[in-house]
Amino acid sequence: MKKTHLLFISIIVMIAMLAGCGRQTAPAAPAEVPEEVEGSASAEVSEAAEETTPVEVSEATEAAAPVEVSEATEAAAPVEEPEEAEEAAPAEISEDAESPAAKGPDSDSSGDATPDTLRTIVWLGDSLTQGSLGEDNDNLPNAPYVKLQSMIPNKVEGYGLYGYNTHDIFWVYKDEDHYDQTVDPNKIYIFWVGSNDWCPIDGENTNTAPVIAEIDSFLQSGGVKDYIVMGTTQRWRLGLDRAKIINADLAAHYGNHYMDVIDLIEKNGFSEDNTHLSQASYDAIAGAVCAKLKALGYI
Repeated sequence: MKKTHLLFISIIVMIAMLAGCGRQTAPAAPAEVPEEVEGSASAEVSEAAEETTPVEVSEATEAAAPVEVSEATEAAAPVEEPEEAEEAAPAEISEDAESPAAKGPDSDSSGDATPDTLRTIVWLGDSLTQGSLGEDNDNLPNAPYVKLQSMIPNKVEGYGLYGYNTHDIFWVYKDEDHYDQTVDPNKIYIFWVGSNDWCPIDGENTNTAPVIAEIDSFLQSGGVKDYIVMGTTQRWRLGLDRAKIINADLAAHYGNHYMDVIDLIEKNGFSEDNTHLSQASYDAIAGAVCAKLKALGYI
């Protein structure tokens, strides 16, 4: 038993020694620990890199992107272009609004001008300008210049003086005790004068020189460039042949400014006194004057 007991003890001791040797070899494990530490360190570094890198990327993306977008937005040309376009538009409109003025005051080249910007037309003459039907009847509501006014937007002023010759018509128009008007180069003038010069009470004549001199003096006194000179008619003692002689002189002197009315009167007739015109003739002459104004580029 003792031997057996001793043997058992011996075995236990050997096992214990062997077990002690196992614990003695255990310290060798730390030699491998650095590898685990290094591994864990790199793992931590890797994890840190993985954690920090997204943060840096996120911050750079979140921080940089708005700045870049803001700078691009502020520097972008499209933001400034609309402002330049808005500033440029009034200049173009201003040029268009001023273009008619370049052609002359109150001119109307666009067709959109208002009556305040259109040129005034002045029709000067004797009883024919009044639209008289005879016997001192002025017939002003139906005068040819009133008919012309109904055809165009321009202001039309009519001055018809029954029985007046050319000199007196112009004098009354300008005299301060009468109409007191100034000859204005910005206005358009229509002259239907001379009837009482060529058919005076005491006879008749075909001398156009005094009438032409009066018209030319009127034009020169105000620097008038835009006008119409209307021919005379075969009225009263002035027959058709004499009327044509007078009109030929007027046409030769005034060229394109001259306007003949004989054909219109022959077609539409005279009033009962065979001196003044019918209403149809006055209306037809107003229409012809309107066409002449357009042909000359005045309206």
